[in-house]
Amino acid sequence: MTDNQKTQILEMRRLGCTYRHIATSLCLPEGTIKTYCLRAAKKGLLTTPSESPKCTCKQCGKEIIQVAKRKKRIFCTDACRQKWWGSHLFLIHQGSAALHHFTCAHCNKPFTAYGNSGRKYCSHDCYIKARYYQDADDGR
Repeated sequence: MTDNQKTQILEMRRLGCTYRHIATSLCLPEGTIKTYCLRAAKKGLLTTPSESPKCTCKQCGKEIIQVAKRKKRIFCTDACRQKWWGSHLFLIHQGSAALHHFTCAHCNKPFTAYGNSGRKYCSHDCYIKARYYQDADDGR
């Protein structure tokens, strides 16, 4: 197990992921994950998440005002939600039907997109280069 995997295990466990979800995400046996988490807890590396009385944004930490009889809000804005999920892509189940695999039409690199089945380019930069900066020998 690499140091990167160990860090991801601790982070995912702090976020409340199950052993099975962590094991499938990192392609490791579930028993290995359990053993590592138990040993990490004994060493004090892993702490259990505690419920805070205030509701705060997962990304920026701002206090969120909850509306009665509504679903509990986790993020203060859509920008915070997108930023948090952008940096926590390893939490998305790799077998999800919403995860699509493509090859970029400009640079021919493989990439994955969550929730968008019509992507052609891996980044905005590749889109701009393909759309506006074409080679003269392309014939376009």
